[in-house]
Amino acid sequence: MKRLFLIYLLLVTLITIHAQEKKEKLVLSGYIKNLNEFSFIDNLDQLQWTTLLHNRLNFKYRPSEKLTMRLEFRNRLFYGDNVKNIVGFSELIAQDPGITDLSWHIMNNKNLLLNTAIDRALINYINGDWDITLGRQRVNWGMNLIWNPNDIFNTYNFLDFDYEERPGSDAIRVQYYLGDFSKIEVAVKKGHGKDVVVAAAMYKFNKASYDIQLLSGIYKKDWFFGIGWAGNLKNAGFKGEASYFVPYETYFKSKNVLSAAITVDYGFKKGLYLNGSILYNSSADNTLGNIGYLLYTNLNAKNLMPYKYSGFLQLVKEFTPIFKGAVSTIYSPTNHSVIVMPTINYSLATNWELNFTGQSFFEFENYQTLGNSLFVRLRWSF
Repeated sequence: MKRLFLIYLLLVTLITIHAQEKKEKLVLSGYIKNLNEFSFIDNLDQLQWTTLLHNRLNFKYRPSEKLTMRLEFRNRLFYGDNVKNIVGFSELIAQDPGITDLSWHIMNNKNLLLNTAIDRALINYINGDWDITLGRQRVNWGMNLIWNPNDIFNTYNFLDFDYEERPGSDAIRVQYYLGDFSKIEVAVKKGHGKDVVVAAAMYKFNKASYDIQLLSGIYKKDWFFGIGWAGNLKNAGFKGEASYFVPYETYFKSKNVLSAAITVDYGFKKGLYLNGSILYNSSADNTLGNIGYLLYTNLNAKNLMPYKYSGFLQLVKEFTPIFKGAVSTIYSPTNHSVIVMPTINYSLATNWELNFTGQSFFEFENYQTLGNSLFVRLRWSF
């Protein structure tokens, strides 16, 4: 295994150098990350350890100025207690919601799991005001930092900080630009099963220095209507999203769902940044579990948190251009649930980064700790 990894690393390095020297139409980029997780509930005697070796390969080919092709892989090697102790861990890692299952377990035993997945495979064509993309891609309609009710195509789990690229969708996306600040966009996504269809249109424009988007379409078994905006309140940023879902099969006896979030952020002098957000989820069902289950939950636009009301507050401080720290907290009045997430980033050298991230889950009403995790990550980008 070690010899195969060294050969693989050497091959990636040689291809990268060759592409950079020749300046060919085919470009390769990516990274290799080593992520170690140390987790326990409320006693260090319960400490568990898992390591993840995470490699990404991004291939981009431009045969002409109008046409671009992209193929991107995730290769993840898991080793440790999560592989052994979490029931259904391999099935969770292998999940692929697209039309075709493009996730494979190369190695899967009691202690070791090696998975390869394709999360981008697309062709993009741009001609004048037209921008058309076909294939596995990210259709990003969200405007907020953490909770995105408008992100109906590929919702992401904010706790999965190691997946910066975020999930993609098997979709066709057509954008037509009406001007510098306005466009019409239509996208259709297909997944597993006949009801896993998302089709919607968006009209985006600028009014009174605000970027505004209006959305409508079909979200699986619901009619979907949405609105989003991004602008400023004096010197503070002000963003918001709201989505309303109406089941079309039981229209007159339906249980409609409203998911809405607003965000205010402000940048102070000397590298200090503050971000706050509030989420409302009318479909919340507190009996489905506590916030600890968010770690291994596939979120969707109708249910971004298990509680009706949630708040988010983040403080970021840039101490130097290569050293940055942040503290993020999420609070819900249901059981006085709290998530605390401190982060430290340090740039060791060009293309090398060291990251420390913590995640702690509490319910203060019941005076219980649901879990604590410390992640240590070393990343090399190429």
